[in-house]
Amino acid sequence: MKNYLIIGLLFFICMARAFAQEDKNERKLKAAIDKEEQKFLKKKENNPDDPGIYWDHANKVAEFNSEYKRALNFYQKAVDLDSVNGAIYRDYGKYLFDRMFALDEAQIILTKGLHYSGNDDEIKKYLVSVNTSIAKRDEELKLRDIGKTDAAELNPDGNYASMVNFDSLKMVITDAGNNKSYIKLLNRFLENDKHLTPEEMYILIIGYSRDKYYNPFNYNDINTMKQLVAYSLDSAISKGLEIINTNPLNPSLNRELMYCYRKKNDPVSAENYLIRVKQFYSGMLYSGNGTCERPYIILWSKEDNNFINYLGYKSTNTHSMGTCASQMAEIADMIDPVSGKTRKICFNLQLIYQQTTGR
Repeated sequence: MKNYLIIGLLFFICMARAFAQEDKNERKLKAAIDKEEQKFLKKKENNPDDPGIYWDHANKVAEFNSEYKRALNFYQKAVDLDSVNGAIYRDYGKYLFDRMFALDEAQIILTKGLHYSGNDDEIKKYLVSVNTSIAKRDEELKLRDIGKTDAAELNPDGNYASMVNFDSLKMVITDAGNNKSYIKLLNRFLENDKHLTPEEMYILIIGYSRDKYYNPFNYNDINTMKQLVAYSLDSAISKGLEIINTNPLNPSLNRELMYCYRKKNDPVSAENYLIRVKQFYSGMLYSGNGTCERPYIILWSKEDNNFINYLGYKSTNTHSMGTCASQMAEIADMIDPVSGKTRKICFNLQLIYQQTTGR
């Protein structure tokens, strides 16, 4: 018993020392930040149009993990005041690449720097790294690309109130003799039937919402699969095929399998999973048009940004909850890349709500 008390006391002492050291380091860091800020303000007050003041301050601020994002404005101010100094562009570009991971912006700034300092080997070296990273990123985007749709709705004349009366569809879904029963539609989907109509996909979505395996929030297995990709495509695919047995409709899962097969140079298998993603989205497009009067049906709220991209818009990651068509809805902001204007798109969360509450 005495030994346990001694061990516990030693552990407590070690932890107390660790916290004290951490607190001491934080105070030192804060003091260093404050000192740099005061030096900058004093220099700026005496010579507000000196680009070197902003340049030097940007370099120093960029070194602080808690402050580095603030350096962006100081670099920009420096190049505004001295737009032909290649060395400023060099440091600015390095910062964008190393700290902000802003590849395209870094490429632009470093290219400008090379224009004014053509013999700067460091700029040349960084430009090679930036261009290599951009090429890898673009290749990854190409492998994951599912294209875009020109349609905003595939059933404009449908009676929305009737379509979202899910209980009325139960007899169709559960009738094994009906060609549109859930089991028959699911088998066709898993057999890569390319002739499934948007209406049939909509019914399949409704059917899966009643499946015992449906979980609108659990992405743990899908995330595990994504992590496996970096180590072994075969292991990732094996994991994906395992998950498909209980989560066949999820667009992120099917897209990840598409990506894996593309990386393995198996275009036939990749195309099958691409078609599955688009088929699921066709069911969503059949369900509505994204207005508050006709919000899209969705099974996983995590999929809304992917669907927004499929529509050709850019998500702002701004979401709110509301009521649309007398049902719970998620309202997301998205940007039209052509006009630059923001508009709202609505998703019907009723199926998610029913599964969550067991209704």
